[in-house]
Amino acid sequence: MDIDAVDLESSQVFQDWFIEQLEREVTPEQIVDALEGVGSDTAYVRALIVSYWRSTPKYDRLLKQCLTLSSVIANEVAKGFAVYQRSVNIMMEGGAHMHARLAEMRGALDFSLRRLAQVPITDLQIEAQIGIYIPKSILHLNEQNFDEALQYASQALFLAEQIGGRVSVARARSALISCHSVAGHVETTIALAQDDRRQPFRYGWRFTELALANSLFLLGNSAEAVATVNDLIQRVDGVYQQRARSLMQQKAALWGVGGLDGEVFPTLPGEEPFGWMTEAMRELMRATALPREGRELEERASHFAQAIQICRLADDEGLRIYQWQRLFTKWVTATAHLGRGEYSAAAGALEQIGDLPGEFFDLRVLSLGAGLELALAWNAPSGTSVARMEAGLRRVFAEAEERRYASGPGLARLLHRWHPTAAAYLALMPEPIGACAFAIRNVMKVGQQNVAFDDVVLPPVYACDLVLRALDFDLRRDFSFVQSDPGGSRRKKKELLQQVGEVMVWRQPISAVRIAYGLLTHHKESYHLRARSIIQSYGVRPSTAALYPMMGTLEEVDRAVRALLDGHLTPKGLAARMLEIS
Repeated sequence: MDIDAVDLESSQVFQDWFIEQLEREVTPEQIVDALEGVGSDTAYVRALIVSYWRSTPKYDRLLKQCLTLSSVIANEVAKGFAVYQRSVNIMMEGGAHMHARLAEMRGALDFSLRRLAQVPITDLQIEAQIGIYIPKSILHLNEQNFDEALQYASQALFLAEQIGGRVSVARARSALISCHSVAGHVETTIALAQDDRRQPFRYGWRFTELALANSLFLLGNSAEAVATVNDLIQRVDGVYQQRARSLMQQKAALWGVGGLDGEVFPTLPGEEPFGWMTEAMRELMRATALPREGRELEERASHFAQAIQICRLADDEGLRIYQWQRLFTKWVTATAHLGRGEYSAAAGALEQIGDLPGEFFDLRVLSLGAGLELALAWNAPSGTSVARMEAGLRRVFAEAEERRYASGPGLARLLHRWHPTAAAYLALMPEPIGACAFAIRNVMKVGQQNVAFDDVVLPPVYACDLVLRALDFDLRRDFSFVQSDPGGSRRKKKELLQQVGEVMVWRQPISAVRIAYGLLTHHKESYHLRARSIIQSYGVRPSTAALYPMMGTLEEVDRAVRALLDGHLTPKGLAARMLEIS
């Protein structure tokens, strides 16, 4: 390793040489020792930079040494590193004075830029500027000043490319990807991350892979996202592996396929606590593992209530919640209220969501699904519209087909997991969403024989019970065990449980009446024809000779639906009739 032959003033030459040494399996510590042996201010700055890049044991000593040199370049390179690390610590600690302390860090960086502007422009001077722009971008990112964050990161990358320093370019590119990721620029993040994968040298690639995976999740592309995270888990260890496992746990909870058991991964340095998101989703998973009947109904409702409380606390405690997380809390709250039959509260939570960023495909599908589920309820607040929610969902799935990295089938699975009634509606409406076709299985076929999910044949009285519950009738007693075969009904009840990923889900049977009602709210003949076809294919009332206490209610439902189909009753009239007899 001939350090004397290296031009330390040239960023391109030095950084190419540095990468070459690593490829020859020379350790960063050996490179730092060689640079210290040169003894010049420039060599000490280079030693500090290498020590920072690779976290060598001499970093702290070199940082202090460069801060005390008479060289402005050495001072400001060291300050850039020190401020970045201190800013991370401040963000990690949080507290009432966090923003004031971070403002101090921005002030220190602004002073550095003024000092650097007074010295001749050299490669090292430009590297020092890059070292200031990157923490400036991160500080603005923390304050959610996304435009400013992107400007500083972009300027850092531009300067790095001008001096031809491959490590500087890779580091600035990594910072820019982080900024786009946090700002919610999903497709840009993916494009930059994919380009980064093609580079011969990468800096911070572990975080880039996490940003890539998270963006794929947002687009509904869970298959590729999971593969990306699993690959990262296999390739790294320590804190990086923990970050990857934490993301996987959080997303498995959002998609309702896992993460129900075990401790929530702790927050790592520089991160805002997001474990509450996993906890909220765990409550939704626990709720949906229970049927809407009997003694378990109260336990189901309590889990929904706990999810609402977790989201409320996240707001009350002033956590640094970015846009996606803020919208997530509104969707969870709305979904939990729907699960508890609190429709006005659900509508209020959905109204707070407002217009969603176009690239947040996952939350767009979920919030619109919750809205459609609400609109299909008899006692939905005035102003809710099946047609409006349907149109919104059509747009999302149409856009997903046009976006390179989005996945319509993935979004359909996500929608079906949390809003199966909405997914079934999209599968049965005119010009249905093809990705949702599988959701038809949730709709019960009733009559002489009663079948749910293509493979569960239901006893007549239990089928009656499920139809009424699917229509939101408040059955205080578990009538499925009256005048029926208790043992057979219990067995069928267990058959409605299904394992999804690592968790159990009580599959929610859907009455065709609900879908037909939604179709008939349209003023289009094609929708009315489809409603008639669905009622004919799936039926309204199971046939039974049992002395079922709620049989009169079922007969009234049947008469009202026939009147609706014949034009003798409006959709609003049907909803009013259902509320009268419930």
